[in-house]
Amino acid sequence: MQKENYRYPGQDFRKMFDESLEANLNLVKSNPENAAAHTGLAESLINLWCYAYIPREDAFAKAKPAIEKALSLDETFGKAYTINGIIKFSEWNWQEAEINFTRGIDLDPNSSEARHWYALYLSAMSRFDEAIEESKKSFELNKTADGKVSISSIYYFAHEFEIQKDLLEPEATADCNNAALFDWLGMAYVQLKQFEKAIEVYKKAVELSDRNSEIMGGIGHAYGMAGDFIEARKVLNEMLGHLTHCYVPPVQIAFVYASLGENDKAMDMLDRAYEERSWELAFINVEPWFDDFHNEPRFKELLSKINFPKK
Repeated sequence: MQKENYRYPGQDFRKMFDESLEANLNLVKSNPENAAAHTGLAESLINLWCYAYIPREDAFAKAKPAIEKALSLDETFGKAYTINGIIKFSEWNWQEAEINFTRGIDLDPNSSEARHWYALYLSAMSRFDEAIEESKKSFELNKTADGKVSISSIYYFAHEFEIQKDLLEPEATADCNNAALFDWLGMAYVQLKQFEKAIEVYKKAVELSDRNSEIMGGIGHAYGMAGDFIEARKVLNEMLGHLTHCYVPPVQIAFVYASLGENDKAMDMLDRAYEERSWELAFINVEPWFDDFHNEPRFKELLSKINFPKK
């Protein structure tokens, strides 16, 4: 049975995704032979899935035909290859993902988005030097606050937390309304053991995102790592409570369990994420919050099943 609305609380934060989806659906209806319209539709659906607002099966059932249609209409449209790369990446089809990402860049070398997605792919493959170089190229094409969030994510996976912090701190002003920026800055602070700062910026991210589950897992993890198990448990119980009526990504719950030292329960959630083919597992091999899990037999087994390429 599909759970009601299939989403964690946060209707206002979701609004921008729904508006994008509606706009792209209208574009497809009004111009069904337009490759960009079909590509935009696929992108909107993938975004809704990545932010845990619609089920994977609903997103892929519509996104894959849309991107196939886009490619059939225009084999030279670079963004279609980038979005197809995201789909292949999400399916853990590593070789096809790289082929599509590089093709997207070849066709549109000035696309910051295409280069950022390829940098994320390279990070997941533990090819950090290449990832940072590609991300620098992406940032040169987009020096906005969002561009800084993008390049900071690559430094995060490369375990360069001071660089990540230095990139984001100047942007974290009182009038900043970028939830993702505060989220990624919180991740850097956690890794640098600056827990008071981490919790402060995470509270801002939680507020701006309307308690989106992707960010609730972060603040719960921050509380646990700070030793505030009472607050971490409150966040955990809130997330678990929503499981009965809406979707909460199991990897986000695993983050909180890990911070509480409950590794078996964290692994239960990661196994559940594998069954659901959760988006976050593409980065599980390089996620700093699971560094301490790499010697655990169940974690090794999970990595083996996802079949990451050998380093």
